[in-house]
Order: sequence, then C-alpha cells, then structure tokens
Amino acid sequence: MSCLADPRIEALQQHADASGELSFPVGPDCFRINLRDENIQLWQETFVQIASPANLLLACADNAGHLVDTTLTWVVGSAIRGTTIVSSTEAEQLLQSMGSPSDVAKIASETCPGLGENIVWAFYLERQGGLIATPVAPFQS
Repeated sequence: MSCLADPRIEALQQHADASGELSFPVGPDCFRINLRDENIQLWQETFVQIASPANLLLACADNAGHLVDTTLTWVVGSAIRGTTIVSSTEAEQLLQSMGSPSDVAKIASETCPGLGENIVWAFYLERQGGLIATPVAPFQS
C-alpha cells in the first residue's frame, strides 16, 4: 500500500516489479516509475519545503533562471525545483526542453496518471541517465 492513497497509484503498484518499479524501455533509453513507499515519502518531505504551489518537482542542474535553461539531473547534489503545469502535454514539452529524449518524455506523459492535473510528480535522472518519476502527493490548486 502506498503512502500516497490514490487508486491510480495503487493500481500502478500492483503491476510493479519486486523492487517497486515499473520500467518502460524506449529504444536505447528507459523510463521508470519508482513506486517504493520510502521513495515517495522522501519526495513528500521535499515537497513540503517547496515555497510555492507546484504539481511538478524536478531535480535540476541549476537553481536559478528559467526551467528550460537548465537540465534534469540525478537527485544527489541537485537543485529541486517546483513548478505548476496544466497538462501532461506541457510536462512532456518541459521534459524535452530539459534534455529528455522526445520518446522518453512522451511515454512519461502517457504513463503518469494525474500528471499536470491532480497528482504531484517528481522527475529526476538515474546515474546512468534514465528518466525516473515518482508520485508525490495529491495536488490542490
């Protein structure tokens, strides 16, 4: 059972592998959804520290300037930035502008329920460069 009580997230967890992840190979790349309770909880703790309302958290290489002027990176040592998007299509475009391959950004926008709507999602890279998403919390605008 997820520490994020949403039936769509619980449905994803039922299909996750033994390590609590769903993998979506995309050509030479891979997109993963990390559904482990401890990971969700860590992102929830980060989320409460974000000053402005946000439904998207991003591990960025830079903490200043526009999001499109930075790139996604892995979590350790990154600048966690929050923003509000209005659709999964907007998330897809933002992920692409931040360095994700278009096919990976597209599969992310299609497989993360509530993205750009009523669930906060966090996106970051694994050390090998693959894109990872974690559901964080319900979003209330």
